[in-house]
Amino acid sequence: MYSTLATVLYKLLTAFLSFSLILSPAAVPAADDPVVPDGDASLVAVLWSDTHASDYLYSRNKNIRAAVTDLAAAKGVDALVIDGDLTENGKLSEYRWLADELSRLNNVPHVLPATGNHDIRLRNFNTTVETFSSFCETVNPALKLDKLYYSYVVNGYTFIVLGSTETVFEEAAISDGEFSFLDAALAKGTSDGKPVFVFLHQPLKNGHGLPDSWGSPLPYAGSVGKDSERLSYILNKYENVFLITGHLHSGLGDANFEEVGKVHCLNLPSIGIVSKDGGFEAAGCGYVMEVTGSAVTFRARDFASGRYMPQLDRTVALVK
Repeated sequence: MYSTLATVLYKLLTAFLSFSLILSPAAVPAADDPVVPDGDASLVAVLWSDTHASDYLYSRNKNIRAAVTDLAAAKGVDALVIDGDLTENGKLSEYRWLADELSRLNNVPHVLPATGNHDIRLRNFNTTVETFSSFCETVNPALKLDKLYYSYVVNGYTFIVLGSTETVFEEAAISDGEFSFLDAALAKGTSDGKPVFVFLHQPLKNGHGLPDSWGSPLPYAGSVGKDSERLSYILNKYENVFLITGHLHSGLGDANFEEVGKVHCLNLPSIGIVSKDGGFEAAGCGYVMEVTGSAVTFRARDFASGRYMPQLDRTVALVK
C-alpha cells in the first residue's frame, strides 16, 4: 500500500508529466493498419522492452503513450510482455506513471513485466522487490510476487520471466535457486511439446553482436554476465525454447534473431528510446508474436506509428 504522502506527491508529479505531454504531444498511431492477429494463432503476445518511463526524460514517455494507444485498439491479443527497463531509475513515481498508462489496455488480459538493470541498479534490493511487486499486481492482479522471477501460463503456453536476485549495475545475477526454478519450469512447460518463452532483460554473452554492439571490448559487456554459460546450458536441455531479451536498444532487423545451440533467441528493440545499430531505427518498436501448433511467427511492428513491417518478420518452425 502506498502512503498518503506518497499518493499526494505522485498525483502532483502525474499532473506535471501530463501537462508536459500536452505541450509536446505524441504522434497518434495510424488507424489503417491495426494489430489484428492471424485467426489461426492459438496464442498472441505483444513483445516490448525498454520502456524507460521517466519523471524527467519526457520524450520517452511520449513514445510509450503512442505505443499504448496503438495497442489499446488491438483485437485478439492475449498478453503483453515488457522485457525489462520498465523505468529509467526504478522510482515509485515512474512505476506508477507506467501503470496508469497500461491501465488503458482493457483489451489485453495478461500483462507480464520483467525487470532490467535500470529498474534495480540504484535501489536497495528489498525495496526493488516491493516496488516491482506492487506494480505487477496493479497491472495484473494475478501476479502476487515476492521475487523478481516467476512463471505464468497463457492459453496453455508457459512464460518464464527471469530477474536478478541481488542489486547489480549492468549484468544480471541469477542464483542457484533461480536456476533450479528455471530448469523445473522448462521441464514442465515443454513436456507436452509446446514452446516455452523465457524472458530476461540481458542477452547471452556474444549474442546479437556483443560485445561490439555494446561498444566495449570486455567479454561480458552488454550480456547476462558470468551466468551466461550456465543459462545457455539449461536452456539447451529442452526443445522449442525461445529466449527473448532486450537491453541493447537495437533496431529492427536480421540481428534481432539468432540460434544458440537449440535455443531460438530474439532481442527486442526499445519502446522508449530511439534504437540504434542497424535495421529500422526508431522508438516504439516491438513484435506481435503469433503461435500455432507448428510455428512461432514474430511480426515486426512500429507501435508508435501504428504499422506492421512485414519485410522484417520471422517465422520459426517448431520441433515435433
